[in-house]
Amino acid sequence: MKELYLEIVSPEKVLFQDKISLVEVPGKRGRFTILQGHAPIISALEKGVVRVKLVNGEEQTFDCPCGYLECSDNKVSILMN
Repeated sequence: MKELYLEIVSPEKVLFQDKISLVEVPGKRGRFTILQGHAPIISALEKGVVRVKLVNGEEQTFDCPCGYLECSDNKVSILMN
């Protein structure tokens, strides 16, 4: 079983890099969740909170001013402006 990997990057630095269970993001058309095996997607993100659930069950949140998300082959990249 493949694992879901997330990378969150801002113009200044890498904010997060790790294996996760899920990530919930503020999309332009509403919040949505990415799980392992999600279909490829590219989406614009609005101001809000990115919620990450780690494989050990812990949760982390990140303030998202806006940005973009790309998901393909169980790798999620979030670029925050």
